[in-house]
Amino acid sequence: MIQYEFPVVSTGNLYTAIDTYASTVSTQPPTNTPSWPNGALNPIGAAFLIAPGSSLYSPAQYYPSASGSLNSNGWGAPLIVRYVRYKSTTASALLAYPAPVYWTDETFTTVTGTFSEGLPAGTGNLNSLAGWLLPNYTSLGQTAGAAATTLLNGNFCFIATKGFVPAAIVTAGSAVGDQQYGVSGNFACQKVSSGGSMISQRNAITLTAIATNGTSDIWVNCDPTF
Repeated sequence: MIQYEFPVVSTGNLYTAIDTYASTVSTQPPTNTPSWPNGALNPIGAAFLIAPGSSLYSPAQYYPSASGSLNSNGWGAPLIVRYVRYKSTTASALLAYPAPVYWTDETFTTVTGTFSEGLPAGTGNLNSLAGWLLPNYTSLGQTAGAAATTLLNGNFCFIATKGFVPAAIVTAGSAVGDQQYGVSGNFACQKVSSGGSMISQRNAITLTAIATNGTSDIWVNCDPTF
């Protein structure tokens, strides 16, 4: 369907787009945008390939540098995102940067930051890590995670499932080349050193030394369909 060749990003930025879930709705801003079930602006669970240099979006929105100028890292790396609903009973506070989230059921349309709410059957599993949640309390202009969670919980947003994500949450002590995978907790992952044997699916590769804020540039590898 040609009108959905690119995702509808309500704010023009994957890191800030949050679309309100509604029990019944037929239209939703922006004007003339078709509405999918429950007010979604895209097919729920749909994957989109964001090509660097796309004429529709500025790559700086997807690969922002600390100074706000275009970051050359990741310029040639396409990004696969999925449009999902974020829904968590525990409503754990969002972190300051993109962080791991987990599928909640086999529809593969809904994610949570709480491991124990993930597959299978709300008990959690190392292999249910869905991707890295792009909205975070920094991108949403909040000073703490609880307020950002209130904005996000129950609503639609984008997660990165494959490709380059700068300044993302990784395991404490991660080094370049370390592999990241799912682990119990909130917005958490665990690491295996480069060359080590994985005990579950590898969900990301650490590309830079971990910063003092606990982040690293990563190559996400969560989407088995691409």
